[in-house]
Amino acid sequence: MRLAQTEDISIGWACLLMKSVGLWLAADDAEQRRRSAALIYTISAISIATCIAFRDIYFSWGNFNDCVYISCNILYLMIVLFKICVLYINKIEFFHLVRYTQKNFWHSNYDFQEKLILADCKRICSVFIIVLSFCTQGTCAGYMVTPILTNIGKNESDRILPFNMWVDFPTGNSPYFEILFIIQILCVYHVGVCYICFDNFLCLINLHVTSQFRILQYRLDNLNKIMEAQADNLVTEETMSTYTKKYLTRLRSCVQHHQSLIEYCKHLENIFTMIVLGQVLFLSLILCLVGYQLFLADTPPSRNVSLCLNFADILCQLFMFTYSCDGLMRQSANVGRATFSGPWAAMPMNKVGKVLRKNILIAILPSSRPCCLTGSGFFTVSLETYTGVLSTAMSYFTLLRQKSLDEEGNYS
Repeated sequence: MRLAQTEDISIGWACLLMKSVGLWLAADDAEQRRRSAALIYTISAISIATCIAFRDIYFSWGNFNDCVYISCNILYLMIVLFKICVLYINKIEFFHLVRYTQKNFWHSNYDFQEKLILADCKRICSVFIIVLSFCTQGTCAGYMVTPILTNIGKNESDRILPFNMWVDFPTGNSPYFEILFIIQILCVYHVGVCYICFDNFLCLINLHVTSQFRILQYRLDNLNKIMEAQADNLVTEETMSTYTKKYLTRLRSCVQHHQSLIEYCKHLENIFTMIVLGQVLFLSLILCLVGYQLFLADTPPSRNVSLCLNFADILCQLFMFTYSCDGLMRQSANVGRATFSGPWAAMPMNKVGKVLRKNILIAILPSSRPCCLTGSGFFTVSLETYTGVLSTAMSYFTLLRQKSLDEEGNYS
């Protein structure tokens, strides 16, 4: 189990981020204390950032562009806090899910073809997680670089922080400025870690479950090919009966695997369904707000790079999220076709043959309702969700654009 994790960059990185937040398995009491300390630090960083953001929007109320910028920051804080609360409430079921994943998915007991399927999964996971992490950390770096560039050539009393503090004492003077600057940047980076860690893990799990459905299809196809290769030798009733029993034994193993994957997806849905709903709503809003700052608002040039990375981060995250859920649906539905394509029609209609056909039905019927993730039961997440979110964001963007034009008309 540990060997499989260390060989996979995506698994190791996702686990490290979850440990940094404090919501991960602990092997002993000492490790549990580290997890608790990390969770306390996470809540403290989010609380500090939330207080600064709400105070900032209170004093900036009336300036439309500033309110849009601060609203983006508040939305990021709210979605992170929401995910932490949901996962903490379901942490027992979540830890059971992680243990099951480590034991049954992240191991090396696969044949050559199955390892190729997993290698393809690991490659996709690594690409997604690297791109998402790069864009997120680049966005966080923008919060640090923007005030640094703005403060070049300014007096000490005129220096600005990444976020306005709105306090009476001179925040631009040393050592207040340096202390506040470090605190704000530490909060920004930790919020960024919290923001991507849950999405990384959910995408990772979705893609690995999808690979398990592909492995199951491969085993069914391979079982059918082995049995078809022996079809020329099935000339007597005795050999046909022996062949049917062997086929039934192997098919039962595949059916049990299929049922365990379906049950796993149900637990996954129970844990993450509220997070999925919040994530889709959040992405619709944040895509619109970031697009407004990037294309319509009078944004400082030093912030544009950060906004571009943020915009790319949102699109990548949305595609990664919907692609992994769509693959789960498609591959779980394909199990029924792989089962039905077997040579069951040529089996004798004796007692073993009837049991064999019942097992085939047990495998086919659940596949008529593919495994999926839903937004609290309101909608099913697939690649169609990607276009739906973009369409919704464009509608919000049009409203913001009209509001901006009205503001300009009032000022003129």
